[in-house]
Amino acid sequence: MVDKLTIKRIKRYLGMFIPVLLIFSLGIVALDFYLPYSGKEGSAITTTYHMAEDGKFLADIPFENYLHEAPAIQGAVFDIRDYGADSESSFSDNTIAVQNTIEAAYDAGGGTVLVDGGTYRTGRLRLKSNVTLRISEGACLECITYEENKSLSEENRLDVLGYISAKDADNVKIEGPGRIAGNGATYVNPAKEESEFLPLDTFNLKRYIVEHRKRIMMGKEHEFNRAMLLGMNNCTNVTIQNLELYEAGSWTARLEGVDNLHIEDVVINNNVRVANTDGFDIEGGTNIVIRHCFIATGDDAICIKTDDANTPALDGMLVEDCEIMSLANCFKIGTATWNTISNVVVRDCFFFMPGIAGGYSGIAIECVDGSIVSDITIENIVMEHVTSAFVIWLGYRNGEGTLKNITIQDIEATGIDVASAITGYKKYSKINSVENVTLKNISMTYREADEKLNIYKNSKGAYEGPLNMEGYPEITRVSSMSVLTSNLYPYWDLPVHGLFARYVDGLTVENFSVTPRSKNSRPLDNVQDEGDRIEIQNFIWI
Repeated sequence: MVDKLTIKRIKRYLGMFIPVLLIFSLGIVALDFYLPYSGKEGSAITTTYHMAEDGKFLADIPFENYLHEAPAIQGAVFDIRDYGADSESSFSDNTIAVQNTIEAAYDAGGGTVLVDGGTYRTGRLRLKSNVTLRISEGACLECITYEENKSLSEENRLDVLGYISAKDADNVKIEGPGRIAGNGATYVNPAKEESEFLPLDTFNLKRYIVEHRKRIMMGKEHEFNRAMLLGMNNCTNVTIQNLELYEAGSWTARLEGVDNLHIEDVVINNNVRVANTDGFDIEGGTNIVIRHCFIATGDDAICIKTDDANTPALDGMLVEDCEIMSLANCFKIGTATWNTISNVVVRDCFFFMPGIAGGYSGIAIECVDGSIVSDITIENIVMEHVTSAFVIWLGYRNGEGTLKNITIQDIEATGIDVASAITGYKKYSKINSVENVTLKNISMTYREADEKLNIYKNSKGAYEGPLNMEGYPEITRVSSMSVLTSNLYPYWDLPVHGLFARYVDGLTVENFSVTPRSKNSRPLDNVQDEGDRIEIQNFIWI
C-alpha cells in the first residue's frame, strides 16, 4: 500500500509553469489526422497490479494489507448453525435459518450473528437494530443465483434494498474477515467480445469507446431484481469493516440516508466486466468515512449521488487511504444530483488501471439535475494509467444547478490518454458557470502512443464545437452531441492535451504541468474568457 502517497513525487513538478496557449482555428468543421504506429497492438505497459488470466478479476489484491484477525466477540453470540443453517442445505432452508438467527439476536436486545464453518447460500436477508453480522475467516454468505432467484415468487425474490440490507435501523455492523459473495455473473449475459481490451497503440476516442463497451456483460433481459450486494436505507450508526465483498451483480453497496457511516478495511473484489457494479454508492447522509479500502470494480468505485428529490442531502464525507481500480470513474459525484452534496474530502489515495484499457476519469465531479454541489476538496492522489485525471461538469439534464468551491491539488497522473475538462453550460442566452475552482500542483503525463484525432473546428478563434450539457456526463462526451440514433454518438476529441475549460467563474491554476505524447499536435490548454459562446470571469493563471 502507498505510504500516505508522499507528495515528494509531486513536488519535483512545482515551479514547472507552462504558459497559456490559446488554440487557433483552422477554419474547417472537423480535423481528422492519423499517425501510424509500428508497434504491436496492445503492447504491454508497466503497472502496479495485474488482471487474472480470465481478464475478469484482479489477480494480485493484497488482502493481507486490508483483512485481519477479528477481535473476540463481546456480548451475546447467535450462531446460525444453532438455528438450522448448514453449508449443505438448500438456499431456502438457509435463508430461513439465517433470518431466524437475526430475529433472535434482535429480540434479545442485540448481539452478534456468527457465520462460521463454510459457505451458506441464501436469499435476501434483513438486518435489524443492534445486530452485528460477523463472518469468520474462510466463511461466506453467498447470494442465490439468477435461476434460483427466478424460481421464487415475486414477494420472496431479491428486491431493491439489496441481498443483505437494513431499513430504519440503528447500530448495525457487518464485519469479517470472511466474504459476502453476489454470484453476479449469473445475472448478466456474456460480453460481445471476450478478449481483454489492451491499451491502443494508436489512440482513437471512438474506437476506445466502442471496444470498451463491447466487453461489458450487460444484465439479462429479465433480471429478476439484480440486487445490490449490501443495502442500508435510513439508518444510523452503521459500520462495515474487515470484510471482502465479492462479485456483486449490481451496485456493491447502496447506502442511502445513513448518518454516522464508517467503512474501513473493506476489499471489493468484483468481476470488472459486469455492468453497473459500482463499489460504494453513498446517497445522502452525514458524517461518512471510507478509510483504507481496496476497490476493484467495473463501474464507479466510490460514487456520491442523490437519486431523487426524496433522497436526503449529503453533508460531510471523508475518503482516505484507499486503492481504487475502476472501469468507469474512481471517485465520482453524480450523475444523479437531485439534492445538495457538500463538504467532501478525498485524500491520500491511489487510482489505477491494471494493464488494460477502459474507464473514464480518476475524478469526476458532476451536477446535472438542479441541485447544489459545493465545497469539494480532493488532494494527494496518485493515478496510474487512468484514462483522464479529472472532469468537472455542470450540466442541464433536469434543472439548473450550482457547482462551486472545488479544489483539486497535489495530483500526479501518469499514463493518461485524454485531457481534463471543466465546463458549465449556456442554455439559450443564459450562462450557468462552475464557480471557484482551484487546481494546484498537478502533473499529468500521457501514455506513449500515436493518435487518430477528430477535433471539431470552426473559422473563429474560440472553440465553437458542441458541448454535451444535456446528455449523460463523462469525460469522453464533453465534446459530443446528443444521440442521433440508438447506436450513434458523434464524438470529437478535445482540442487540447491539458486543460479544456468553458463557463467557469473563478479559476485559479498553479503549477499545472502536462507531458504530452512525443507526437503531440495539440496545445496545452483551451481556456476561454471571451467570445460570444464563452464567458469566464475572475480567471487567474499563476
